[in-house]
Amino acid sequence: MSHAPPENALTDVRVEYVEETTVGSPPTDPAWETFSDYYATVPSWSGDAGVEGENIVGSGDLADHFRGPEDHTLEFEYWLQEAIVDGSGNAQNPLAIPMVNDYQTGWPTHTLEVRREATSGGADGAGFREYIVAYGARPTASNLPGDPAEGNPVVGRVTYEAEMTRQYIIHQPSSSTTLDLVSTDSNDTMDVVIESEDGSTTDTVTLTGTTPVTSTESFSDIDAIWVQSEPKGDIQVSDGSGTDLLERPIAGSATDGVEGHQGVPPLGTGSHASAIGNDPADYQFLGTSSSWGGGNIAEGDRVHALDLTVEADVTKEPQQGTRRQAIDVGPRTAQAEVDAAGPYESAVQNARYYRTENGDLVYGFPTFNITLKNATLSDTDDVERAAGDANNLYGVTFEPHGDPAITVTQV
Repeated sequence: MSHAPPENALTDVRVEYVEETTVGSPPTDPAWETFSDYYATVPSWSGDAGVEGENIVGSGDLADHFRGPEDHTLEFEYWLQEAIVDGSGNAQNPLAIPMVNDYQTGWPTHTLEVRREATSGGADGAGFREYIVAYGARPTASNLPGDPAEGNPVVGRVTYEAEMTRQYIIHQPSSSTTLDLVSTDSNDTMDVVIESEDGSTTDTVTLTGTTPVTSTESFSDIDAIWVQSEPKGDIQVSDGSGTDLLERPIAGSATDGVEGHQGVPPLGTGSHASAIGNDPADYQFLGTSSSWGGGNIAEGDRVHALDLTVEADVTKEPQQGTRRQAIDVGPRTAQAEVDAAGPYESAVQNARYYRTENGDLVYGFPTFNITLKNATLSDTDDVERAAGDANNLYGVTFEPHGDPAITVTQV
């Protein structure tokens, strides 16, 4: 008998995002996209369910626990493979969104989906698929670190603030079977869409409350289970032999206490992301360039590191009728942290710092340039030489200003 592998980063994964047309809801027939063909970390989800223990008068122990509004942050780290903007300067990779959004239109929101697949173990011995799905996810920060000591391609990091994130386990049937669906609430009579891989088999089943209803189609695998409207009861799906295929039912509002959930969104007539296909070796830091004010950042032309971060302020406010918080994006700040060296590097950089000099800082990649306009030194290292130092790396921080303070262009 084959056993399921432990939770790890070695099993097959599918990582995708799609821009939402309605904030907080996955689009119908989504045209999914991918960040990269190569991931270092996914999805680095930090969630807070808002659980608080409460005291009452007359007892020294907690009386109960309650859940409040939720908070979800997700980060994706991946190798660069493409220009992050298209020929018109529009974002074609989420890394670019915090850099190029002009604040005159709404901040884009994405539905995110990470699928991990194991082909052994599971409730029916045929493996399982794990899904992490986030809605109303705003890409609010991006980072492009540059270290010439690293042989790998530049690893970009994009950070999302999401309204809601949920995790589902769908056990796979061991043979083609019809599916039985049932709710724990007699009033649930909404449609549930079930799909196999790539939507090759699909069925819409209308719930009949607490009475099980059987699909008309048979499924040899399951890749989406989507409750079309918010359920009150918990929704379970089982195979024709009575084996439950959802590790935990899709929770209804009665269980959640506030709102019901809907599961894993279907593909419909949409499409999954194609591989980007470009060679990531073209995006090593050793193959990048930099300049400031039309000349070298470092007096001795020795840049030993360049770490670029763009981050927008975020305000989250709880709201009535939902555990989702309203997320509003505020001003952004860009910083380029540079380690430079030269014969008198500290003197050159401090002259710029104490005279408040500025110039355009250009961080050049093979297929695109990021320009920090009017980049001004906002911080420098202490001037210090320690015994035995053969090379004093001098760290400085540049911040741009202007409208826009950042531009990204394809080259």
